[in-house]
Amino acid sequence: MMKETKAIIERVSRINEHYQRLHLAVDDYINELKPGQTVLARPLPERWDPYLREHWWPVELKPNALVVERPGSLRYEPGQVVSLLGMVGQPFRYKRTLRNVLLIAYDSAPTPLLMSIQWLVANKISVTLVLSGRAAEYPAAHLPKEVEVIRADDSLQWPNRVMTIGWADQVFVTVSLDDELGHFAYVYRLFRDLRAELPKSYLFGVFQPVQPCGIGACQACMIPLHQQEMTLICTEGPALDLTTVALP
Repeated sequence: MMKETKAIIERVSRINEHYQRLHLAVDDYINELKPGQTVLARPLPERWDPYLREHWWPVELKPNALVVERPGSLRYEPGQVVSLLGMVGQPFRYKRTLRNVLLIAYDSAPTPLLMSIQWLVANKISVTLVLSGRAAEYPAAHLPKEVEVIRADDSLQWPNRVMTIGWADQVFVTVSLDDELGHFAYVYRLFRDLRAELPKSYLFGVFQPVQPCGIGACQACMIPLHQQEMTLICTEGPALDLTTVALP
């Protein structure tokens, strides 16, 4: 169920010049948010630039407090009020027998993957985060010490790659937005070649299309599946099993 609520920016903290975090005071409703779910935001008083709400990815959830990560080039001030519309999407679909998770940011900021780390670590699940391409520049010192961070090259090569992939019970991947389906196709082929077989509910792409409405009405976030079917990221995503997606 979608609901609008107001949040107050209590604090702005810098990770580096490229990333900042907004610490938001929120009501109890947001406490129900799960890893993978997002919010659509608009700073108040009402502002029409940009016209559409911005897609904000939570990275940490505390009692009555939400932390989101935003580009460092944007300006926010403590005390600023923000209208939040959410929750958008479905939680990440973890296996019940989950022990080891591999998170991959392929030439894309790992922001959509970060809130899941909080939940995984709290549940004693081993986490490896691979940062490739532009993502390799992401600072990781603020992440939980339990997370293994690997910096890969632009083609997703890293030492002991076969072992890392074989060890993972599930994999969640973000890619560059310039050709999202094409980049997911590259990751899919890479995993298929390294594992010979990709079981269902193993390799997930975390999609980040523009979501004007967040409820499936505009159909702007439609993704093709096999058998000429379609799905909407705002209602069924953001994480889709890549074995079900009609990749180029």
